[in-house]
Amino acid sequence: MNKILVLLSLFIISCVGDKETSPGMVREVRRFEPLSVTFEDNERIQAICRALSAKEDLLSVITSSGLEYHFSYSQKGCSDNSLGTPKSVVTTIQRSDFGHIFKPKNNEEFGFPDVETFSKGVMAEICQSSGSLVNPIQTSRTGALWFTTFTSSASCQPDPNVICIHLQRGSVVDNLNYKIHTNEWIKFKISKDKEGFFIERKLISSASCPDQGTIEKRATLK
Repeated sequence: MNKILVLLSLFIISCVGDKETSPGMVREVRRFEPLSVTFEDNERIQAICRALSAKEDLLSVITSSGLEYHFSYSQKGCSDNSLGTPKSVVTTIQRSDFGHIFKPKNNEEFGFPDVETFSKGVMAEICQSSGSLVNPIQTSRTGALWFTTFTSSASCQPDPNVICIHLQRGSVVDNLNYKIHTNEWIKFKISKDKEGFFIERKLISSASCPDQGTIEKRATLK
């Protein structure tokens, strides 16, 4: 009963103030001014991190089970005008040198191979800093990460069993300013079946593109 009440409260919080705290544009310049995260953001981030930790504890069992994970996946390159036709990609989870990966059974292209956990992947720096979480986080000498669970419904629609998060990565321009090169929206399952897995994911990045081009990747776990 307590867990149900927690999930309902997180859902209610997620529906209050349906606003995104940044416009989400690549190549925009953002000032590096770390601030403590809001109570609402912290509660939802903690829920995502708990789900990722629970999944991490089960990965050895999942890997040996041979369970299949079916994704709908589409992408576009730097010079493409639009996303390609979504393709069905069937994967299993396998151990790699750096953690666990989604391995396509038929060697199809899949742009999100890393299995997200508490300690590996795009959420690791956030989850491992959750005791004194500030936003943005310095990720390297020249890199920084902004994040928010206040995502617009057009970008990511939450419900009682999922939480959305928007991540922005930037590279240093000068002492206080960073240019955003990657935006990513992820919908994480925080309870029930597939706890800790992303069920929707979208990435837009200019990092490897010349001029004004961007790559885009989208995946949905069926």
